[in-house]
Amino acid sequence: MGDPRDAVVLLCKCGKTHKTYGIRTEKLSGKRWNMTWAFPIRESVAKHEGYDKVSVSGDVSMTDEYPGCPYCGQRNITVCECGHISCTVVRGGVFTCEWCGAQGQITDYSGEKIVADVDL
Repeated sequence: MGDPRDAVVLLCKCGKTHKTYGIRTEKLSGKRWNMTWAFPIRESVAKHEGYDKVSVSGDVSMTDEYPGCPYCGQRNITVCECGHISCTVVRGGVFTCEWCGAQGQITDYSGEKIVADVDL
């Protein structure tokens, strides 16, 4: 496990309920990160805590203990081209980003930056 000071909270949106939640993400080494748990959060609280200014890049994976989305239970997330993450909910073969509304087919994550710097 990494140093507890090397943990950040990423914001994610549920693809079923459209609600925001936080994902505690712990830095292991270099550009390796583990998602360890998730919790519901109000957007105003997320902004107050500065979670809307967090970004990570590199290899991001989930621990076995990661509970998934607190709203729908989904353990899979998708990183949109806009850099934000949402639960992976595919309707009619198409994923829709909960942050920017972009649509498309799911591809593999290649280590791009995950960002949370949007107005909530």
